Amino acid sequence: MTKPIFKFTQKHIVILVFIIIFGLAFSIEPLNVMFAGYRRILTSSSVLLSDFLLIGGLAATLFNVGTTTGLNILILKVLKVKIDGAVFACLLTIAGFAFFGKNLYNALPMYFGIFLYAKATKTKCRDHVLVFLLSSGISPITSFMIFGTNLPLAYGILLGVGTGIIVGFILPAFNVFAMKFHQGYNLYNTGFSMGVISMLLSGILSTFGIDILRSTEMNNDYHLALLIATIVISVFFIIFAFLDNPGVLKGFKKIMQKSGKLLTDFAGECGKDATLFNIGIMGLICVLLIVSTGIMINGPVMGAILTILGFSAFGKHPLNSIPVIVGAILAIELTPLEWTIGPTLSVLFVTGLAPIAGQFGILPGIMAGFIHLLITPMALEFQGGFDLYNNGFAAGFVAAVLVPVFSAFFKAKDDGGKWNRFIPLRHNWHKNKSSSPPSIEE
Repeated sequence: MTKPIFKFTQKHIVILVFIIIFGLAFSIEPLNVMFAGYRRILTSSSVLLSDFLLIGGLAATLFNVGTTTGLNILILKVLKVKIDGAVFACLLTIAGFAFFGKNLYNALPMYFGIFLYAKATKTKCRDHVLVFLLSSGISPITSFMIFGTNLPLAYGILLGVGTGIIVGFILPAFNVFAMKFHQGYNLYNTGFSMGVISMLLSGILSTFGIDILRSTEMNNDYHLALLIATIVISVFFIIFAFLDNPGVLKGFKKIMQKSGKLLTDFAGECGKDATLFNIGIMGLICVLLIVSTGIMINGPVMGAILTILGFSAFGKHPLNSIPVIVGAILAIELTPLEWTIGPTLSVLFVTGLAPIAGQFGILPGIMAGFIHLLITPMALEFQGGFDLYNNGFAAGFVAAVLVPVFSAFFKAKDDGGKWNRFIPLRHNWHKNKSSSPPSIEE
């Protein structure tokens, strides 16, 4: 690869990726079959767990990924927002959840609500860009109101759009206070915010006798193709990192020293080359986990993989992710839980708690992963399935409970310093300022 071609690819990599996605979507099945599947995706209730590979097929799902993520890229262009580590994490999360829950239109009411919030508070919409992008995590509320309540279509549209706008309007303010709840140790902060809101919505609906029907049926037919795609994407990122900087391992070592606590932008702090390498390595860790445990890749699992890749630019790396993954696996192996779709997804999404392992060490990380897997099913029952980031909802509670305890009994690390494994503090822990996590606000 010549240097000009490499520079062009580096600058337009996101656009090129989605050109490839659209190309695949249009080449897999006849157009009439693809659009029929896409129509089924658009008219589904979209609540957890709606596997779009099952509902619409691979071609329609890829088309949904391309259109949904493409819309957000276009919005970023209009807002003149550059793609840094945080925005990259949001975009891949959007792409991932377009495999199970998000589509082109059901997030639009939330976006409009945030726009109105910016107008009401006399701020710019770009000031809320992260919560703007991630607000689509509660987009099933729009689809469910329209297609899942058996209301006349006109009433469903009015109720769904209106509810979405209200949720979008309150989400930015609520999200800042949610950060204080877990002190930045839950990378899926917006998922926690939306879980609380979703809990309120599901409670209101149940009061009126409206049941939220959730499915656990998945389509594993595309497992091998998606596994190969994950390997190719991961290797691509690693090769790209070395082409950008042959000395990339130096920057990667710097990433590994970070706790990952919000807000940690690996690209800005450690370099784009090291971030690309970290993304590739985390992708290969996902592959190793899938192969070694026998996990089958369906829509939700692919969504989890892409989310991990995205947040590998914004908080996750091997040293802080592996302990919480191990803890989640132990929770399945040592309890009556089984490798059904819920626990399987939790093993992957548990990496939202990676900052706990990064800050306090291996043992606290394992403990956090273990507890997270046990409470995630309960979190889903509480919030009803409207919050696609259910693991983020559960992780908020895990972090809020465990971090104060770990701060008292385990020695924390400073980013860039030596990574502490697990060192119990002495009786004078309260005099050690580093043992108390600072308050983090957006």
